[in-house]
Amino acid sequence: MKTVFINGLGLIGATMARIIKAANPATTIIAFDPKQENITTMVDDGVVDSAVDFETGAKQADLIILATPVSGICSSLRQLAELDLKSDVLVTDVGSSKENILAAAEPLMNHGVQFLGGHPMAGSHLTGSKNSRLDLFANHSFFLVNGNASPAAIKKYQALLAPGQLHFSSLTAKQHDQLVSATSHLPHMVAFALTNTIIPEVDDMAIDPGIPSGGLLDTTRIAKADPDMWTAIFTSERADLLAQIDQFQKQLTRLRTAIAVDDQDSIHDQLQAANEARLRLEEKR
Repeated sequence: MKTVFINGLGLIGATMARIIKAANPATTIIAFDPKQENITTMVDDGVVDSAVDFETGAKQADLIILATPVSGICSSLRQLAELDLKSDVLVTDVGSSKENILAAAEPLMNHGVQFLGGHPMAGSHLTGSKNSRLDLFANHSFFLVNGNASPAAIKKYQALLAPGQLHFSSLTAKQHDQLVSATSHLPHMVAFALTNTIIPEVDDMAIDPGIPSGGLLDTTRIAKADPDMWTAIFTSERADLLAQIDQFQKQLTRLRTAIAVDDQDSIHDQLQAANEARLRLEEKR
């Protein structure tokens, strides 16, 4: 994989570029991004070799990484199906939902082009290439959802990402979307809703709230995430997220009911169960 084309140099795409350059400085990385500051940062850092338009980059590449919001990835896959690409090119992505991306990749795969879905389970509320770094994904899962890529192509791709210190895991598209909806999409939705509940109420109080509590800052940190990106995520795989929201509402109702009737045993049992579950998450890190 001598030439890599990355479409999108936001936080995730730029981090992918840094990892690949660290794996092999001789790799030529070309990229497209509508924001000139993202291109400038990566070129000045010596990571991206040059900026190109989408079609030029795709035709030159041995590896194509689609690193835009999910709707853009699907559009790019349809566009790639109309282009004359290298015969052994591998196309991949970093999108957070996979069933719709795999469906969009069908015409491309029908033309014999190898496609491998990918998703790093790490990120930040910060955006743009200026906030990318080599260790952003370190010790986090990187899900692989294979379309039609050969074992050899997958192995080469994994080797190219070795400096990122990733934990690769293979899933089906359905498994991926259900898991990510529960462990990423729902927590972000809750953080946005919680912030929109608390902050207006505090603002309406005729008092100085002082320094925000650690609990408020901890539970709402991810509400600082990019609204454009999360709007695209929330609308790309609605069914799984809506099902998770329903389950969350049931838990809220159960806890609210226990509080309303002063059922201290039920309250304690629910909190204890959550406490133990959260501690188990720490054991897996």
